[in-house]
Order: sequence, then C-alpha cells, then structure tokens
Amino acid sequence: MKKELKYGFFSFFLIVTFVLYGGTFLQTASASSDTFLSSLDPLDSGGFYASEWDSSTPFADSSGKSTSNSIGFGKEYIGTSYAKYQLENKNFKTFQGKITLDSKWLKGDYGKTTVAFYSDDRLLYEKALTSTTPSANLKVSLPKSIEYFYVIVRQEAGGKGPHGVIIQEGKFLNSGSYLNTPETVYDSALTVKADPKSSYYSDTEESPTGFKDINGNLITKGISFLRPYGTGGGEYATFDIKDAGYTQFETKLSLDADYIKGDYGRTIVGIYADDYLLYEKELTPKTSVQTVKTNVPKGTNQLTLVTKQLGGSKGVHGVIFIDPVFKTVGTPITVPYTISPMTVTGNSSSYFQEGGIYNTDESSIPQYSNRSLATTGMIFNQGYSGQMYASYNMSDTDVNFFKAKLSVDSRYINGDYGTSVIKIYANDQIIYSNTLTKKTGVIDLNLKLPSHLNTFKIVTDQKAGTKGDLRVTLGNPVFQKMPASANLAAKQISVVNNYNKADTVTVKSLSKGDKVKVYNTKGQLLATSSAAAKDSVTVSINQLGTGKGTVLVSRITGSKLESDKTSAAYGAEVKPAVSSAVVAKNVTVVNNRGKDDVIYCKRVK
Repeated sequence: MKKELKYGFFSFFLIVTFVLYGGTFLQTASASSDTFLSSLDPLDSGGFYASEWDSSTPFADSSGKSTSNSIGFGKEYIGTSYAKYQLENKNFKTFQGKITLDSKWLKGDYGKTTVAFYSDDRLLYEKALTSTTPSANLKVSLPKSIEYFYVIVRQEAGGKGPHGVIIQEGKFLNSGSYLNTPETVYDSALTVKADPKSSYYSDTEESPTGFKDINGNLITKGISFLRPYGTGGGEYATFDIKDAGYTQFETKLSLDADYIKGDYGRTIVGIYADDYLLYEKELTPKTSVQTVKTNVPKGTNQLTLVTKQLGGSKGVHGVIFIDPVFKTVGTPITVPYTISPMTVTGNSSSYFQEGGIYNTDESSIPQYSNRSLATTGMIFNQGYSGQMYASYNMSDTDVNFFKAKLSVDSRYINGDYGTSVIKIYANDQIIYSNTLTKKTGVIDLNLKLPSHLNTFKIVTDQKAGTKGDLRVTLGNPVFQKMPASANLAAKQISVVNNYNKADTVTVKSLSKGDKVKVYNTKGQLLATSSAAAKDSVTVSINQLGTGKGTVLVSRITGSKLESDKTSAAYGAEVKPAVSSAVVAKNVTVVNNRGKDDVIYCKRVK
C-alpha cells in the first residue's frame, strides 16, 4: 500500500499544480523544458519505488550519501523490475543521469544486477553493476521519434537477497543531438513474437530471472533455448515476417554461463530465411559473445532461429540470443530461390533420416568426419552391407543446382566400417559418383542439374566392415535456382576429326570471356577452353577416335552456372589420298657436266 499511497499523493500534487498554473503552461513546459525522470508518473511498472524505499528507508547511493530526484528498483523483487514512460511528442534529445546500487544492500552476496534503458524496442544503454563497480554515469542520445521510454532492471538474488538499484538525477534534455537512426523500422523479436509451436523456446518476458551470457552477465532482453531434461536434439523459434519489409536481423549470441562447466556436449546454431541458410556457427565454452548481423532476403516469409545439440554427460548447453531485433534499412538483398529436400515430395528406404530445420531428434543431427556439426542434413545409416536411397519428385520445382557438404560420420570411423559408394542421379542420369572411406574429408558438392528436372535420387551402396557400415552424411542440402549460362545451339559448334593430328572443336557467336567445355557421351570432360578473346574459341583434343561420333559442348558465362550440354556430331577420320606411282620408263635422268642435272617425267597427270 505504501507505493499506491505515494503515487496517489504525487498525482494529487500534479492535479493541484495543473489547476493553479494552467494546463497550457505545463504542456508547453513538458515539450520544451528539461524534465527529471522522477517527476514523471510511469504508465506501468513493477518493483518500482518513487523517492524512497519506504517511509523509514530513504535512498542512498553506493557511497552512502542520500540522493535527490531519484527512483528505485528491486530490493524485494526477484527477477525483473521496470518502469514505462510515455515520451511521444516531447522532443527530448538526450537522457542523462547516474545509476547506483544502494549501499545498504551492497556488502555481501546480493547476487547479480543489470540495468538497461530502452527507447521503444531499441537498447540505448546496458550495464552490469557489482560490488566493485556499483555505479556509473550515463548520457545517451534519444531517437527523434520515440513513443515509450523503459527502465529495465534484471536481477538474480544472492544469499542475502537482491540489490537496490537507484536512478539518480535522471533527466531528459532538449539539448544535444538526436540519435542517428538510419532504420525506418526497428522491432524486437520479442515484439514480433515467435510462433507458439516453437520448440524449447522462452524469452525474458516469460522468465522471472532471465538468462546470462557466457561471462555471467544478466541480459535484459533475449531468447533462450534450453531442453529441460538435458538430452540432445533440436530447438527452434520461427518468426512470421511475411510482408513486414525487414531487411536486416541483428542479435548477439552466446552460451548461458550456467551450462558450460563440465560436459554439456556440442552445440551448433543456425539462422534461416525460409530454407536459405543465413548464418551457422558451432559454439563452445571458449566462444566469446558473438555479434551477428545478417541481411534478410527480399520476399522472406519466415525467419527461424535453430539450435542442434549433441548431449553430454551433464546435459546440453543453454543458447542465448541477446537483444534480437528486426530492422528495415537500405535495400533488401536478393538470394537464389532455395528449397530443402525435406520439403519436396519423395520416398526413401528404411534407416534413411532427414534432419530438417524443425526436426528435434538428436539422431538426425549430421556430424562430419572432422567432428563439426550441421543444422540440417541427410543421413544414410544402413547398419550393414546394402543399398539405401532417397528419391525426390522435382517436376513441380524450377531448380537447376544442388549443393551440400558430403562426408562420412565421424562417430563411425574408428575401426573397420568398410566403404560406401554414393551415386547421385538427375533424370536417371548419374551426375556424381564417389567411393567414401574413413579417410575421406568433407567434400563441397556443387552439382549442376539439367533443365526440366523431373527426378533426383541419391543412392548409397555400403560395404560394411566388422564394426558395421560407414554412415554417409549430406549436411545442409538444398536445391536452388541459379542464373545459368545460355545453352549453345548445334549450329554454333563445328567439330573436325583430323587424321594423325589433334582434333578441334570450334564454337562461334560467343560473348567475350565465355569459356567452353567439351565432354564425351559418357560425361567425361575432354577439354576446357580459355576465355574467349573475341566471339569464338577453338579447343584442341588429342584424338576423338578414328570413327564418327558425338561430343557434348557447354558454355560458362562469367559467374553463371554452366549451361546444359549440346550434342555435336563429327565424321570419321579421312585418310589423305595417295598419288599413283611413277613408271620407270617414263623417267629420264640427265647427269650434266658443269651445269644443273635434269629429271624428265612423261605422262604425269
């Protein structure tokens, strides 16, 4: 009741003052004069004290001196204390003041305290206060357009309870310069709000005590992923941002300090715009707080934060996204159309596993031969010798490129696990083949797909060893629509099958800088040209063969994908004609003395 009575008297005082001096005067003063924070009545608050803790306990700064023009937070409140003020149309440019811990709750274990100031969703200032750093002066610029001003105090109580936090001489000024804010929109992810179906997600609006960064500092706004039973798996939070116009996402990223001492397994974090991977990083207890700023591609429907974790003997890490915000600034980027195999209609053999963005099963987390992780993947795990496959119907897609990281699983390479052969088919034609062993590294697959793709299939043939089979992993697999070089017309290509010298393939009507590749009908590369200096190139090939045949020719323009292959036929080698022999009786030789000799041939055609 003490707090309510105090507010009642304060409001009565304002009303009396308003009546005595006139409403117009006060309204003008608030818009043009410097204003103490303590003179404003918060719209909403929690754990808030005006001018004193109670009638017998006044405010005192960290040195024990009494304070004036002050407000307090905490003392008896564990978790979050706050005050919300309306500043719309006030035209303030600067806020300055001092934050201090009250000396009465300073010596001893009073836990952790962090103080922050926000302009709407924008963090202006954040500071962790401790017994060794119990106070700080601040002066921050305010955005020109501000609706609400927030003071947020996050506390974790110690053995003796929480600190008392004082904002001393906090004042809004008309002097100074506005904060330079190039963004036209600046929204906290906590304001945008995650899809309710998000997995193992919580944020600081839901948590009574909040979360820590890896240095042990409490954060005032953030998102946490933490599995309650300590087992590994996947977690995610999806934000629907369709038509919102955001062009950037920014956050700080850290493991929670409460879950790093001991074996908490391994953790990787990803950020996705629909199926397009924007950011991926594996975090360890040695990873410092990361600042992540990524562009949001034009046309993004959903942005998803993802963590995948392999559990340790003590459980799993807590992953914290600190002050995550969506912004609109600059021009939106354009990225290739991207679709995950996990969202394409298909079928597969038993024991094949897909680990998509929203998969929460630990067994579906890809692990490469170098022990690094991926946030999405495909795992071929036969368990014994035999074939496995995953097949996809691509007739309703418009893609021309497949990329993934190919590897064997490092958990199954110590000992005799045999070998695995992988073959990838597009429209029933092999476009990639390789034999994998435990010594095979991580291979970047970048495969051009044919136009009018109907089917895509991955087949593994595993020859198990005494300890089982060698698991095949494809990390972060996606289909994409990439800019491709224009296909060659058959009339642009001429092939000369020479006798007893190098054969040639000439391609005309090219653009300067184009390159040409020549293949045999089995798809084996025969030759690659240098960049075209003008509008044509000629490629020399040792020998195509004596008989007639066909080569396949493609072009590469700049950084675009290689074009489809165009067939060009060639004829058999033609042996040059041999002249008829000269008859001896038709030849006369005159051996002259002292002058040139002469040879006469008769009846020469």
